Amino acid sequence: MPTSSTTERSPALDEVARLRADRLDEAAAVLAAALVDDPGYCHLFPDEARREGELRTLYRMTLTDALRHGRVYATTCETDAGAEVTGVVAVYPPGRYPLTLARWGRLLPRLAAVAVRTRTHGRGLARFGDLTSAGVPTDAWYVEALGVRPDRQHAGLGRLLMSRVLAVVDADGERGYLETTRPANLTYYRALGYEPAGEPVPLGPDGPWIHRLARPRGARAEGVAAR
Repeated sequence: MPTSSTTERSPALDEVARLRADRLDEAAAVLAAALVDDPGYCHLFPDEARREGELRTLYRMTLTDALRHGRVYATTCETDAGAEVTGVVAVYPPGRYPLTLARWGRLLPRLAAVAVRTRTHGRGLARFGDLTSAGVPTDAWYVEALGVRPDRQHAGLGRLLMSRVLAVVDADGERGYLETTRPANLTYYRALGYEPAGEPVPLGPDGPWIHRLARPRGARAEGVAAR
């Protein structure tokens, strides 16, 4: 699934930790807001007025599974109203993606909600899922989603989240893998040790394209920041 990135303007003050299940809806809203202008999602969810709501529904399903079978990290910031989720990354360990039939079965209520929200373009979304699933190596940690709340972007929170992920990947001695449909992200992910893994895959005759990126075992990340 798509991920986002950009450059740092100010130090990140937020803390990163595993996401609690009771904050799933808030985390899904953060990812939806962060990725609402992603080229892949603009293609898959063509109605701009509905897109963010559709993405919230999609990410509620994604995070429900990732909390059980992967790891979800979130940045939080203390406000007068309490701690708020400001950034999220969902990552699966080797061999846990794509979902098994049994896992899809447990997600039926969430899947039904996605189907209702995306009924006019569900076929394209299913094809996107098939394309991404087919490319995920079974021996790699897979970053399924990464995003930061728009009002907290450009503060290094993506870098903070990815640093936590890469620490886990490196400690496990395995490869990393992700996709992006935003060409501007490629330089950023190269700096984290990811390299193109095959030719980009088009979602439509004129794009956008799914860029597949793999990170070799033992790769080093440069000191750059992202959202």
